[in-house]
Amino acid sequence: MPGDHAQFASGKAPASSRKVFGLGLSRTGTRSLTRALRTLGLDVRHYPADRGTWDTLMRGDARFPVLDHCDGIADITCVPYYEELDQAWAGSKYILTVRDEESWLRSCQFHWARPVESKRGKGQEYPELQRFLRAAVYACLEFDEDRFRRVYRRHVDSVRRYFADREEDLLVLDIAAGEGYERLAPFLGLPIPDEPFPHQGRRPAPVGDPQ
Repeated sequence: MPGDHAQFASGKAPASSRKVFGLGLSRTGTRSLTRALRTLGLDVRHYPADRGTWDTLMRGDARFPVLDHCDGIADITCVPYYEELDQAWAGSKYILTVRDEESWLRSCQFHWARPVESKRGKGQEYPELQRFLRAAVYACLEFDEDRFRRVYRRHVDSVRRYFADREEDLLVLDIAAGEGYERLAPFLGLPIPDEPFPHQGRRPAPVGDPQ
């Protein structure tokens, strides 16, 4: 965002009304994107799970309190609400992370094998918030390959259509395929950092599952 870097840099000024939102589904590099945005000087939160976020999800108005003092949100917290976010935060930027479909499905199957209840260490409200978002995005709580495949295709297609003719507002980024700062930084009007793009959330890959 040319000219807005001073407003976005964490701790230098109040959060700008122009935000950055990661619209990618889980396991498409949303953690890596969040880390990269922070390296660029933007205070972006990955999957916030505080009470204010829960209350906002219940209202469905996209006015997340965390956005009063940070520069954006990434992961499926944003996925059901990108139209509302676009209306509430004029001039914001949106990044849709994508991934090879078969690799994404394998990663989701592994990720969903962990019971939601086992994540109470992340906060008392975290399991309920995760159940709500998984139901809202995938219409199920357990991994189902056919459903997930349909959800992935439908989400990518609907985001692209919503932002059609608005190339300055939407960046489609395939982090798993090697895309990184060379596309992300110019999209935001920021200099490309002299360091490798981060890759968070990787797991040991089983045979035949390159990450």
